[in-house]
Amino acid sequence: MRRTLLASVLLAVALSLLPGCGFHRRGALVMPAGLEPIRVVSNTEYSPVATGVERALRRQGIAIADAAASDVAILNIGRERFGQGPIMAENRSRTQEYVATYRVTIRLRAADGTIVVPEQTVSLDREYVVDTRLPIGTPAEQDLLEEELRRDMVDAVLRRIDAALR
Repeated sequence: MRRTLLASVLLAVALSLLPGCGFHRRGALVMPAGLEPIRVVSNTEYSPVATGVERALRRQGIAIADAAASDVAILNIGRERFGQGPIMAENRSRTQEYVATYRVTIRLRAADGTIVVPEQTVSLDREYVVDTRLPIGTPAEQDLLEEELRRDMVDAVLRRIDAALR
């Protein structure tokens, strides 16, 4: 009973100190007038990032325009590039550490044609280690890493738009 009470008190104290350190819970993306409804357009057919951004915007209550609608804001997601390269090699010139890079170019235009977010590149990097003695599982791990980067890219694009609108 005492432990539970002590843990509750410590948790309450810790939570009361969070706002003082600058921590704030992330809120929903708020679109100003003229940016709703929004259409998400991609240069890549079946883009997982465009699909993910559209789903995230819907979850936040932002109206999504269909492809036939005119006079709507357009979020253009273009030039998705995924690449990887070596960082470090071991003594026998076998690569052990790699970096995976995922880059997406975005631009947001309001319904009246003004550029709200100028064209810019959002880039994510992940470093990972490959055990050269155990090559089994490496392709599956790379697929998982690529999927995680795509998921993180959706959040990064939304944060970039949110920062530009503030």
